[in-house]
Amino acid sequence: MTSAALRSATSLPIRSFSAELTKGLGTVPARFIQEMIVGIHRARSLHLTDIAKSLLEDVELRATHKRLSRNLSRPGMADTVANALLQRAARDVTEGMILVISFYDLPKQFATRMEFARGGADTSTNDGYYVCDISAVDPASPHYYIPLLSRLWSRHAPDYESDAAEVLAAVDQVREATAGRGMFVCLSIPEDISHALAHHPNLKILLDVTSHDTAFVVNGQRKVLSEFVSDVELPYGKLMFKLLPADYAREFFGRNDDLEVSVFTQFGGFQVQPVPSKNSPTKNSEQPTTLIMTRTTPGGHQQPLRPVAPRANLFYLARGTEATTPDQLWSLLQDQWLAGHMALMCVQHKSRFNQSDFRVLTYDRLQLLNALLQAVTHYEANIEKSYTAETHPITTAPHSGRHARDFMVPADIAQP
Repeated sequence: MTSAALRSATSLPIRSFSAELTKGLGTVPARFIQEMIVGIHRARSLHLTDIAKSLLEDVELRATHKRLSRNLSRPGMADTVANALLQRAARDVTEGMILVISFYDLPKQFATRMEFARGGADTSTNDGYYVCDISAVDPASPHYYIPLLSRLWSRHAPDYESDAAEVLAAVDQVREATAGRGMFVCLSIPEDISHALAHHPNLKILLDVTSHDTAFVVNGQRKVLSEFVSDVELPYGKLMFKLLPADYAREFFGRNDDLEVSVFTQFGGFQVQPVPSKNSPTKNSEQPTTLIMTRTTPGGHQQPLRPVAPRANLFYLARGTEATTPDQLWSLLQDQWLAGHMALMCVQHKSRFNQSDFRVLTYDRLQLLNALLQAVTHYEANIEKSYTAETHPITTAPHSGRHARDFMVPADIAQP
């Protein structure tokens, strides 16, 4: 290997990691994968020119760029890297972890030459690319996360079926690699994907339910949520603590600094079953399925600028996991708060590489770049541990530190 970056002592840990992903490959493709992972990590960019510069080769930059570009078009490499990374990462997944599903788009409004970025001369809401990332988080160590798999697709690609089919394929791939360990958590996702996940056989998952027209089987009868929501009792209640950033605190409380508020959360559960459909017949009705409802009200003494009514009921569907006792329900609610923040963290991590500003023209190259970026974020988050969550906005105990609160805390918690 001639790249100075690969010879550098500071690159040794990532060289060892990248070598694990290239077992069974020939010398040339293995070197290419290792150089791309090291190069993306060093350059903080997905542009081949930036990656080539970071490798510090003793040849002309143009020659390095040309070689990387040529190897980027090797067929099947995206699946090779993604599968190797998933097999390695899955070893770290334990039963108590949550598997966070993130779904987002990468708009390319003016990319007229990128393959499958647009369906024709006119723009549409289907343009650009879509991504499903799945990462593991241990609630017992919530500052760290493990990137597992990233799947990128276009709605204009000839093999495209639906967003739901793409997400289900990613979920099945992760579930097989982890041997069913962990519980999937998916929030703020389009209704068709949520519906498909709710009906997916033998899947342990926690979903949010956003439509009151969502239908369930309740006591043997088909009912939409609005028809039986009044029957869901909220017999339990606990405090949670939410750390508001300065801009949010300014809007609602007229403050110019971070503010932590206490929120009283009422919650309860109701046994239901998803309604079978033609495309997703639910054959596993024996799976425990619970509809969890919550309602929150301010709990502290800080008065907002405008009156705050009790928040509207929020609903979550827990499938394949026990959710009958207060502790089980509260634990699931904590899981969804953690998952919501970690999903945002995953996207923010990739944004450090300007993920949406890729400039390759062909679909297979783009998918390979996406797989390589996933490998780099895995290295940084799970091996190097240079990207972590120092704090989470919603917790079940007060955040420590010197910031404003709408409640009193002991002196040891108030210290930084």
